[in-house]
Amino acid sequence: MQKTRVAVIGCGVIGPLHAECYKNNEDVEITWMCDLIPERAQALAEKYEVHKWTSDPAEVFSARDVDSVSICTDHGSHSQLFASALEHGKDAICEKPLAHNVKSLDAMLAAAKRFPERVCGGVFQHRFDPIYVELRGLLASDILGCLLNASASLRCLRTGAYYKSAQWRGTWEHEGGSVLINQAIHYIDQLLWQAGPAEKITAAIRNVAHKGIIETEDSAAAIVEFENGAVGTIEATSASNINWLSRLSFFGTEGGIEITNDKLSFVEMKDKSLELSIRERLEAAVAPKPAAVGKKYYGTGHGAQLADFIEAVRTRREPGVTLESAAETARAILAIYESARS
Repeated sequence: MQKTRVAVIGCGVIGPLHAECYKNNEDVEITWMCDLIPERAQALAEKYEVHKWTSDPAEVFSARDVDSVSICTDHGSHSQLFASALEHGKDAICEKPLAHNVKSLDAMLAAAKRFPERVCGGVFQHRFDPIYVELRGLLASDILGCLLNASASLRCLRTGAYYKSAQWRGTWEHEGGSVLINQAIHYIDQLLWQAGPAEKITAAIRNVAHKGIIETEDSAAAIVEFENGAVGTIEATSASNINWLSRLSFFGTEGGIEITNDKLSFVEMKDKSLELSIRERLEAAVAPKPAAVGKKYYGTGHGAQLADFIEAVRTRREPGVTLESAAETARAILAIYESARS
């Protein structure tokens, strides 16, 4: 079977990790690199021995030697690029968040409906981390009894220099938010994926420490009411002195589990033999060696998710993270912003 021919659009922060994952997949040939900064596209193309590069996405979409694209650009450009890819007969996977506002998200989903033959996906690589796959199986079996509370938190540090490194960062028009839609989004996705859909969200956001630097939030908190009856919270800040501290908590009538920085940090059950079994299963769910490129907190799931996407393209099935599923998380975050505004 012919290799799937892939283009990477956006060669800045996350694009190189997509390229690395595709390079390590024997079913993939990277045929194009694309970035608005030509030198960046050329440099990544040379690194991965890709013969074609451009600063014009339209050139990629019209190319006959492209089957699918990875969209790794700034938030505000995702929707239009995604729709254009589908219109030109390409399958597409898009980095988080799918879109930076409701209008763009709706346009993206409408494009997918117009082209149902295309394979569409959104990146939430932590859904492929062994510990979260194992946790989902445990929670789906109602091992905690009736779920009472489910919460997510992230403390991290993003400096003024970080926000000034690109004009789109920290703006409502181009990024769509800040810590929630960029850093905390993965843990909000895990919260919803593990505990079920949110029925209602009430929230507050603040810019506490980055006044004059960004117009979006650096701190946020939300109360989540889940469809299954549980209640929980989301807390996030990018103004902490802590570089990175993530926590997911799930507590039910029969016990509780907490995951801190993607590792088991707490488990307590009424049934102590069950407690031991849960501990062993979650501690044995060790992530593979991280990719040679990318930041540590990206985790190790990109390789597995992109391999799943390529297999979906080759067999014409739905990917593990569908566009609709990724959109649920985007809608929840956009609902937090709307709740805070109103």
